[in-house]
Amino acid sequence: MTSTVIYVIAGVLLAFLINAGMGLALGTDLPIVAVQSNSMVPTFYKGDMLLLSGVGASDIRIGDIIVFSTEERNTPIVHRVIRVNEDGTLQTKGDANAGQLDFETKITHESIHGKVMYIIPYVGWVKIGLSEYALPFLVNNVVWVSVIVIVGLIIYYKFRGTV
Repeated sequence: MTSTVIYVIAGVLLAFLINAGMGLALGTDLPIVAVQSNSMVPTFYKGDMLLLSGVGASDIRIGDIIVFSTEERNTPIVHRVIRVNEDGTLQTKGDANAGQLDFETKITHESIHGKVMYIIPYVGWVKIGLSEYALPFLVNNVVWVSVIVIVGLIIYYKFRGTV
């Protein structure tokens, strides 16, 4: 049991170190992104994994696919640059979207995590499965599991010498 816990902790630490190392090497705070929607079909699909590289403001061109964050969304957005505004901010749109969303008309360079370098099909489903299905299930049920364990321990210790 102890060795299993050590392996899990080592695996988590290794994943963080690899992510940090890749971020440093690629010049971005977010080197790997799992695609969360189908807004960029047919370029890539929900569940694909993207490898990003950091990019300077002058290196972004119309047609580039960038990953950026906004206050309106919890997850990073992956869309194509369609226009550079006079003030240097960018406009994007998902390839499969009929039009732009409100937050896509004035993207600052500070909100950009990077430009898509490489697409790895399907691998992002691991992250999506954990974050959308497994983790909510665990969080929703952890209270009930805790109550059952505590009640079980109380019953065990209360009655263990009486039978």
